[in-house]
Amino acid sequence: MVKSHHHYSRYQRFMDALKGQSVDGYCEVHHIVPRSLGGSNDKDNLISLTPRQHYIAHWMLWKACGGVAGRSFFMMSSFGKYGKINSTTYAQARENYSEQVKKQMAERPNRPAFTLEHREKLRQAKLGTKLTDEHKANVGKAQIGRKLSEEHRRKISETKKGIATRGRGWSHSEETKMKMKQSQQFKQDLADGASLQDADGNPVDAAEYLKTLT
Repeated sequence: MVKSHHHYSRYQRFMDALKGQSVDGYCEVHHIVPRSLGGSNDKDNLISLTPRQHYIAHWMLWKACGGVAGRSFFMMSSFGKYGKINSTTYAQARENYSEQVKKQMAERPNRPAFTLEHREKLRQAKLGTKLTDEHKANVGKAQIGRKLSEEHRRKISETKKGIATRGRGWSHSEETKMKMKQSQQFKQDLADGASLQDADGNPVDAAEYLKTLT
């Protein structure tokens, strides 16, 4: 939907001036009539533009149409291959882009709500998933130089309250100490040739019994 006929008229004149040009080197294919306005992939609706011309064309469409055109312009701006842009222009495009994403997400059918139940299902689905060494390395690189917000630090602190961390002053719980002691004694008895029996004198599987101590 065209919101500013003045800007759309300027855009049309810009396209007319570029029709038939021959781009030397890298070029990008552009829809003269945007898909959001009913444009097709037909050859007569496509034009080859330099990256700078393409950027300007989408800036004009954003000014003329807003909406989805603003999203396209923001996506082009955020990748940085078109050079620096004016901060005011960026802010306006970013706000427009954000509004369009909100609308798209709200209108998307069958979009699952991120309820506590849904989050728990996602967590359960990841249990047991093993990350590759490459994935772990990439995660580590992504954390380099990252600064946590005060809110994030506070939440981490709260989750660790009452949990002893390994290091100076750290020790196992009394229950864990008892299990470790029983396990060591059990292993020593087996090494000395002892056999296991239950209260009725029946043999007990050593491996199964050991699991109860770990």
